[in-house]
Amino acid sequence: MDALVLGIGNEIKRDDVIGLEIVEALEARLDRPGVAFETMNSGRLLLIDELSGHDRVCIVDSIVTEDGEPGDWYAFDPQAVEPDRESGGLATHNVGLGTLTTLGEAMGESMPAITIYAIEVADPFEYGEGMTDPVREAVPALIDEIGDEIERELAADEGQNAVGRS
Repeated sequence: MDALVLGIGNEIKRDDVIGLEIVEALEARLDRPGVAFETMNSGRLLLIDELSGHDRVCIVDSIVTEDGEPGDWYAFDPQAVEPDRESGGLATHNVGLGTLTTLGEAMGESMPAITIYAIEVADPFEYGEGMTDPVREAVPALIDEIGDEIERELAADEGQNAVGRS
């Protein structure tokens, strides 16, 4: 199996760095064959090239919701986080991953199964170095919890691939 764990964020926007830092920490923890680790601070349409050709992609990124607390995390299917009309609809800066997958397939690319691990942050938009205290304090638990979940997901995929080859 060919998998990618991809951290998305911006190292100069306070809490938005969380996806980059978690994936860098997970690279040492999840050292296994067939799993690549990358970080990037741009995204959307450029993601088609990054995603294409993998069997599984786990994306780690920040999120802000109405009811979440910094350090909470959620696992989403890309279709669950498509932009709606209230967010401005479809534009290159807010193309949802479900739409991206459809575009990639239409372009003849082999698109993977994707899970988004979204981490609730306090301030992803303020420019500055260093995460806010509540997010920084949550990092060790996030590495453990998201790492455990990604390991389960990869093991399940490997089990399905083994059954398919029998």
